[in-house]
This record gives sequence, C-alpha cells and structure tokens, in this order.
Amino acid sequence: MEDQATFRITPRLIFGVCVLVFGSLLLLDQLNLLNARDYLDYWPAALIVLGLIKLVQPGSKGGAIVLTLAGTGLLLSNLGYLVLEFDLIFPGLLVLAGLSLVFGEIFRRARRKPGEAVSASAEIDPFAILGSVKRLSSSQSFRGGSATALLGATEVDLRQARIQGGEAVIDTFAFWGGIEIFVPEDWEVVQRGIPILGGFEDLTRPPLGGGTQRLVIKGMAIMGGVEVRNWKKEEQDVRRLIRDEPVRREETTPSVER
Repeated sequence: MEDQATFRITPRLIFGVCVLVFGSLLLLDQLNLLNARDYLDYWPAALIVLGLIKLVQPGSKGGAIVLTLAGTGLLLSNLGYLVLEFDLIFPGLLVLAGLSLVFGEIFRRARRKPGEAVSASAEIDPFAILGSVKRLSSSQSFRGGSATALLGATEVDLRQARIQGGEAVIDTFAFWGGIEIFVPEDWEVVQRGIPILGGFEDLTRPPLGGGTQRLVIKGMAIMGGVEVRNWKKEEQDVRRLIRDEPVRREETTPSVER
C-alpha cells in the first residue's frame, strides 16, 4: 500500500499565508475596496501563530516562546490594551543578554560532577568583545563549554577533538557579533539556540550512517549569528579546486593524432 502524504502546517506555510494576506489587503486598498489600515493592526497575530506552531514541534522551545510573547505584546499594544515604550527595548535586550550569560554559566557549571577537574582543552570558554578570539581544542575527551562574541568575532576549531561520552554542549552568546564553530565531518550537530533578530546556521554535512559524536549548540543570538561548519571558507575553496583539477587537466590536454 502506498504511503499517503500527510499535510503539515509549517512556519514556512504560515509565513506564505501572511504574505498573501498582506499583499491582498494592499491590493484591495489600492482598488478602494477597503481600508487596509483597519486590518494591519492585527499583523502581530502572525507572530503568535508562528510561535504556537513551533511550540508543538520537536526541538528547542525558547524561540517559540519569544515569538509568542512578542506577538502577544505587540497585538495588545496595537489594540490599545497595553502601552509599550519602545525606548525600553534596548535596555530590555541588555537585561535579556545578562540573564542569558548568567544562567548559561550557572547551568553549565551545574552539569559538572562535584570535585571533577576539567582540563583547559577539554572545556573551552572563548570570550570576544570589540575584537576577535580564536580557540583550538584537540582534546580526545572534549566536554563542551561556552563561546561569547560581543560586538566581535569568536572562532572555535574542534576538528581535531573527540567528544567524551558521545555528546558535548556549547552554550553560545552572540550580541552584535558572530561565532564560528568548526567540527569534524563525523559529528552530528543539533541546534537549540534562540535567535532574536539574529540566526543559528548549521552548514555541516550530515555524517554518513549517523554520527557517533554529537555536539549540541545552545544559547542566544541577538542581532548576531552562530555558524557551525566542517571547513573554513578558504579551505573549502582549496578543496574544490583540488577536486576539480583532474577534470580541468583532462579537458585542456590536447589530443595527439597518430
């Protein structure tokens, strides 16, 4: 019996519907069939729907909660039930950043066993502010750690490391900055970060047959980004040139007629 495709409501579908509705309202407004301003105050409802859908899906719930709360607050403000002072947004982001750093460090230390000693290479903790920091670990019992970038850049190279116990956790925090993490090709990467006007990107190749080493990326990106890769961009270009070189030589070699 053939498997029937199941219809799923996804954030991409909801976003497409919202764009369609928004465009339709503007079109009808231009045709003088309705006043689009009477309906545009309800646009934060789209954030609420997106947040609720992400809540019921597997994975991290942090971003879903942020979307739902932000949409609810903006909708109540547009309808006149709540007064939002937008001058408080930046201080609020700073408070959120501080809470993320403090509780992230507390929870990370709580995962350690009492009296357990951890080597510097087994647990990394790079911190960049208004600059750049690079860290490399070749530990064969890598435990995880944290990576922070505040108006700067942090690079973590783990391609010579191995994970102790099969899973490691890195707690990231990027605020107007970027974090790049390089991992071996046989590692599985799981993203559980919360993006706020920022993003988390997994640009690694899925390990063939499933990875035995698992790296979990947690934390928060506020107007910043966290990327996980197997190779640096310049290394990827070199690998591509080496891979394509035999084909080029074959194409450019002149044929000799006998």
